[in-house]
Order: sequence, then C-alpha cells, then structure tokens
Amino acid sequence: MEGIESWFGKGLMKVEKESEEYQSIENGFLKGMGFMGHATTIMALHKNDISFSLARKARWDSFKIFSKAMEIKCGGDANVRYAWYGASLDDLLEIVSAGFNGCKNHDESHGVGIPLFSVHFSIDSAMCTVGDEHGLRHVLLCRVILGKVESVACGSKQSQPSSQQYDSGVDDILAPTKHIIWTAFMNSYIHPSYILSFKYKYSVICGTLKPQSPYVLFPNLVAGVSNNLKPEQMTTLLRSYRVYQERKISREVWIKKVRLIVGDTLLHSNTTH
Repeated sequence: MEGIESWFGKGLMKVEKESEEYQSIENGFLKGMGFMGHATTIMALHKNDISFSLARKARWDSFKIFSKAMEIKCGGDANVRYAWYGASLDDLLEIVSAGFNGCKNHDESHGVGIPLFSVHFSIDSAMCTVGDEHGLRHVLLCRVILGKVESVACGSKQSQPSSQQYDSGVDDILAPTKHIIWTAFMNSYIHPSYILSFKYKYSVICGTLKPQSPYVLFPNLVAGVSNNLKPEQMTTLLRSYRVYQERKISREVWIKKVRLIVGDTLLHSNTTH
C-alpha cells in the first residue's frame, strides 16, 4: 500500500473504504469481474481532484458544457454513463493529469477511437492492465457522454460518426460490452473520475489442463499468467473462454487455444499434476 500512496500524492484524493462511495464502486467492479470476482482484491480507490489545477477544472467544466449540449441535441437525455478503461498506471496518471492523447486498442478494433468498457464488464478493462512488480493493477472509472450510439463492426476502421445523428459507437447495440468514443471528442466526452487499484489472488492450480482432466479453476490460471502475458494476449484468453462457455467450441478445441495463447512452459508452471 505504501507504493500506492507514493504515486497518489497530488491531484488524487483517497476514498475511504468505509464510505458508501467506495463500497458502491467496489461492489460494481467485482460484480463486473464475473468469474474473476472471487479471485480479485480491491486495494485502494482514488478520486480525481478537479480542484487541484485550473486545467482539471477547465476540463470538468468543458465536460459539463458538452453534456448539456448533448442533452439538447438528444431531446433531454445525453446518455451519460460510467465506463472502465484499463492501461498501465503511468498511462492512467497521464490521462487524469492531461487527458487522453490518442487511441489504444488492446483487442480487435471496433473503429479508431478510445475503447471503454461497460460498467457491467470491468473484467474486460482488467485484461488491459499492466501489473507492477507487486502484482498491483489499476483501472480508470470514467464518466462518458454517449449520446446516440451506433453499432461499429469488428475490424472497422471507422473514425467518426457515420452521420450527424450518431455520437459514439458500441460493439453491440442490444448488449454493449465496449463503447467507442471517437478521437476528436475523447477529451470532451470522457471525464476520468476514479483510479481503482486491485490485485489478483493466486494459488497453484491442482489438476492438469487436459481434455480428460478434472475441472480446472480458470480464474487461478488467469491470475497466474497475468504478469507474463501482454494485454492483447489476456483479452484473447478471455475471449476464448467466453466462446467456450457459450458452447461454440468443444473443451478440447478451447484447451488447444489456451495452450497457443499461454504457451506450454508457462501453462505447466501454473498447474500441478
């Protein structure tokens, strides 16, 4: 915890664990972690102090102005939501301090913009994080102006609304996991509100990852390999698990995919016979 405090000395206020604010965000994050919820521990929560500098105050005022403008454009509802963004701590601190400076996609692209994940899918943002030497990871909880959304296909290189009636993109209109804020509006439609710090709980898996083997605790595997895989590999690993859970592939095919993503050496070091 000392490491956390040394990073958050200026411009971020610690939110006390006993507060309703902390508990609400903690519960929401863990619920959104799905099968990783029980393998995750929240270490700290810090709030962006908009009074810290004139620049931060100006960005917050700008966000409110754009929210009001979107409300008028959309007939009374600006569609402002919370969403998660995962990256390295250095990247998150830079965003809180100076705003976004470009798009960064960790998985298959749904347009050229800033990808944020629905408040109900914090697990997707967690896969984009980078752990430090102590296993500490960080995600950013943002307020986001969505306005009227449009579906953006996987692999699309769209970089702006397809017409004036749309304001942002989603991967799925009916069940959105990912929101896409176009780069031109990234510092107008996104306000970084909190940095949440967490760790994965890890214990060596008992059992072998083979088609004929007993059930293997996938959360333990994710926790065990998280410090050795890149964010792109972690999102691919999560995606493979979802496809398997939806019964679109067999267990044998899924295990082959896991071996390709993780590698046999790392896989064996995280399992015991």
